[in-house]
Parts: sequence; C-alpha cells; structure tokens
Amino acid sequence: MESAMEDFKRIRARFVQRKVVKHEFEIFTKFENHTRHIWALYQQATAGDVNLPKLNYMEIDEGENSWMWKWINGNEKWHAWNRLRGLSRDEASKQYVANVEALKEHIHQLLINWQIEISNDAIEKELNNNNS
Repeated sequence: MESAMEDFKRIRARFVQRKVVKHEFEIFTKFENHTRHIWALYQQATAGDVNLPKLNYMEIDEGENSWMWKWINGNEKWHAWNRLRGLSRDEASKQYVANVEALKEHIHQLLINWQIEISNDAIEKELNNNNS
C-alpha cells in the first residue's frame, strides 16, 4: 500500500508540474504580447526604422520543432517595429522609458489580471468539455 501511494504521488507530481509549466508559459505569452510595443520602441530608439526584410517564418531552422512560435512571435515583432516607422530615435527613446516606467508600476496588477483571465479560460474550457 505504501509503495502504491508513493507511486501515485510521483505520477501526480508530474501532472502538477506540467500544469505549473503550462500556466507559467501562458503568463509569459501574455507578457510577450503586452510588451511587444516596448520591444519595438527599443528597436526604433537604437536602430531607427526597421532595417530588416520581413522574413519567411515558414522556414524552420535546424533544431527547431515548430515554425508556429517563431512565425507568431517574429511576425508580430516585425510588424510592431514597422508600425513605428518614421518615429525619431529621440521620441522612441522617451516613449520607451515612459512605457517601461508604466510597466514597472502596473506589472503586479497585470499579473493578477492575467492569472484571473487564464483561470477563467480554463473554467470555460472545462464547462464546454462537459457540455459536449
């Protein structure tokens, strides 16, 4: 009985760990989406107008498992930077600092909001699965 209980705990721990990793990845994704404009401001402040062609994100580099994350993230970043075309480096720098300061001030509340949003999404998904 004791051995079975330990086995069960070990098996359950793997699922709990996966749930934690999934939750942290969802938070990271929300952070990436929220801060993409800040990244673009940094690029504009340091390099000026986008100076890279829009890449073919369908090409998979050696060792990559999926083009999807690269495509979504890379494509969105390129467009965020390109939307700032014509903004002076000085103005981009000022906006960058202001946005980082605002992020520092609001990050705690953003994390709470994202956690609630993720929890609500999980509850809604569970309800939809039960109604199917």
